[in-house]
Amino acid sequence: MILQTKITILHNPNLTVTGLILILGFVFIFFIFKYYKSGKFYEKMFISQGKIISQERTRISSEIHDEIGSGLTAIKLYTEHASKTRPEVQEIQHIKVMIDEISQKINEIIWSTNTENNELDNLVYFIEDQTRQLYKHTEIDFHSEIDQNIPDLHISNQSKRECYLLIKEIAHNALKHARATSIKLLFNFDSENMIISFRDDGKGFDIENTKGKGMGLENIRLRAERLKGTMVMEQYKGTMISVKIPLKPNLAAKM
Repeated sequence: MILQTKITILHNPNLTVTGLILILGFVFIFFIFKYYKSGKFYEKMFISQGKIISQERTRISSEIHDEIGSGLTAIKLYTEHASKTRPEVQEIQHIKVMIDEISQKINEIIWSTNTENNELDNLVYFIEDQTRQLYKHTEIDFHSEIDQNIPDLHISNQSKRECYLLIKEIAHNALKHARATSIKLLFNFDSENMIISFRDDGKGFDIENTKGKGMGLENIRLRAERLKGTMVMEQYKGTMISVKIPLKPNLAAKM
């Protein structure tokens, strides 16, 4: 009787199919669990590497500021003093200009390298300050307006640099080509975008015939494209360039 029962169980097709389903189910769950753990592992590894890179960038930025920056400041003060006491020596004046330019570039590198400067409001005020400094010793009357509703967001390092260089190029073009007496920089925000507008009261130019004219507009267009943004140029009593930059695709990765 016992032997017959065992044979009946082994040859019961319903039990065999059920057993196979259970085995396949366990195998499926095992691989899903393994895949999930593997994904979590790589996610943790990615976050860990991101933090290490961020810390290293901050360290490099700090060392550039402390070592190179302080040395350049000392040389800058010395040349400023020499240029005042020996104004007739043109070489000293040239050295002073060169050191000023190098100091500016070093400051830009420090700012762009330090990941602590990735907040959107930091980017906005840095661009505004650098643009103001550009026109400080010119006859151009510079004004700015910044929307106070700046979203509390962190921008990726690459997007931060592209945005700064985009506005820097527009500002330099206006200085070199526009013959403007007044320039205005505006920052506005909606729920998804940052809109930067640059207006001057200069002579304007032929928008349809600007390639090869040294205006740098192609570089500006390319930077806007890298930021997934759109650029509009208008002319009426000067030139207005407006760049709409979507915020979402330019955010920093979460650590």
